[in-house]
Amino acid sequence: MSGGRAEPAGRERHGLWGLWLRRSLSMRLAILLSLALVPLGVIAFEQTRRLEAELERVRDLNFHAITAEIARREAAAAEQTLGAARALAATMPTLARDTESCRKTLRSVVERSERLFSFAGFLPQAGVMRCISAGEARDLSDHAEFERALQEPRVFATSSQRGEMSKAPVISVHYPVFGDGGQMLGYVSVSITARDIELPGDVTENDIALAVVDETGRPLGAIGPIEETSALMPADFDPRDLAQRGRGAFTAEDGEGRRRDYAVEPIIDGVAYAVGTRPTPAEAASGLTLWPAAYPVLMWLASVVLIFGVIESSLIGPVRTLGSRIRHFGRTRELPRWPMPRRLPSELALVEETFADMAERLQRDEQRLIDAVHEQEVLLKEVHHRVKNNLQIISSMINLQVRAANEPETERALERINRRIASLATVHRRLYQSSSVGQVEFDSLLRDVVSTLVATAGPEGSGARSLPEIDTTLAPLRMTPDQSLPATMFVVEAVTNALKYATPDRRGRRWIRVTLEEEAGDDDGTPGRVLLRVENSAGHDAPPGAPPGVRRTTPEGLGRRLIAGFARQLGGTQASGREGDTFVAWLAFRRRPFSAADLGRDEAPKPA
Repeated sequence: MSGGRAEPAGRERHGLWGLWLRRSLSMRLAILLSLALVPLGVIAFEQTRRLEAELERVRDLNFHAITAEIARREAAAAEQTLGAARALAATMPTLARDTESCRKTLRSVVERSERLFSFAGFLPQAGVMRCISAGEARDLSDHAEFERALQEPRVFATSSQRGEMSKAPVISVHYPVFGDGGQMLGYVSVSITARDIELPGDVTENDIALAVVDETGRPLGAIGPIEETSALMPADFDPRDLAQRGRGAFTAEDGEGRRRDYAVEPIIDGVAYAVGTRPTPAEAASGLTLWPAAYPVLMWLASVVLIFGVIESSLIGPVRTLGSRIRHFGRTRELPRWPMPRRLPSELALVEETFADMAERLQRDEQRLIDAVHEQEVLLKEVHHRVKNNLQIISSMINLQVRAANEPETERALERINRRIASLATVHRRLYQSSSVGQVEFDSLLRDVVSTLVATAGPEGSGARSLPEIDTTLAPLRMTPDQSLPATMFVVEAVTNALKYATPDRRGRRWIRVTLEEEAGDDDGTPGRVLLRVENSAGHDAPPGAPPGVRRTTPEGLGRRLIAGFARQLGGTQASGREGDTFVAWLAFRRRPFSAADLGRDEAPKPA
């Protein structure tokens, strides 16, 4: 038996998830929609991945294109500087004769360049620069670069973090000056400031950081403060090495340890380079930016949430509320006080209206039935009350007849009949006093009947002797009136015989014991058997009035026939006989289960 019960429990335990899925309409719809969205999700994921790759390629192209554009602009400025230096070198042999005129000419060239040039000057072989666009004369005779340039005349460019005259990062173009006889006279130097760099109109500083660096990688100019740009440059950065290897793009860590992409374009080979930098995609995605491929997943989650929200508010929630109202009405037969949600769909509103109308009709019909049943109960109780009264009248008439009887045998016969009638009256009194006419508290009824029999026991029961000791052990039990009446009459006859035939036991005690119990019912709900026992002491003494030598210990005559008839009426078995010094009369029958009418409108079946 235990194994049979454990198997369904295991199936239920392992099947809770499947049961919930079968019963949850929202979850089933969400799963179906998720399956329907799988192809779209795969397509969206693949398209997003391709779009992400294409966007990254476009960003790379833009990144390199912007860097190349800045390099081109700076190279164009350098070309203009070279042109200006070439022109000044051609006229310098004449201009150098008059230092003041030379100064004015160079100052005019710088001013007319619209702030392109920051400085112009002529450095003769003597090394003292007097013809300059601004400032005081400066002795550069001991400058190592100048000495090498005098030995090997050539056009070259230099960069400086701090120009001699402008005091700012500059790129300078140096052009040799020759005299009419071809002798080397010196160099014309024209400088441009590398501080200010302008981005294209559709590019912001959030997209790219740009700088112009010298041959050692030190910034000469940048977008924003040069100090901040310096932190963005990689450590041990040698732009000349990259230019020689033809590798203008690379990824490295900046001065603060962050991974960045770099693009390098030469402005003047060996002198100045344009460097563009940006965070790597992984670094850029480390903030709040979502990975693009996550958007299909977010779309699926949003769809599921939307389904739950819409279905829950428009369908599942109202249906759940309607089901709760129906269950509440089924349990209490009262319409619940909580209202239905507003703005119901028309179909659910029709169902709710139909349920409310049906519930109202059921309440009216049930009230009419309750009133009719109550009226029948009142009438039936009135019948039992009148039967009890009539039986009491008959009992009173028999008592009058007993007093008028002249023969003892006639008197005893009338008393036996009177006890039976009094017992019937007790049963009917119990029926009309009971809260439900379909049920009888059988144990309480037996106590009343036994008490009545003992109280009315006459000379036949006791004679000159005292009444026997009465012991009642009655288990609580409810039965239908159809079974209560014959079972009660069995006890009446058995107790009457016990009062008549009880004799002292070996200890000299006369006693009567009445026992009521019910066996456990079957597993299918069938009630158990009811066991009634009436026992009395049965010594070796003869009953009162018996002839000498006669020992009557068993009931005979009408009482025995009545007991057998009551047992047949109950569909049970009965027997009687001696068990040592005890005489036992017992009856066993199966209690009839109560019907709905027996239980009444306000009662539930109670265990016996």
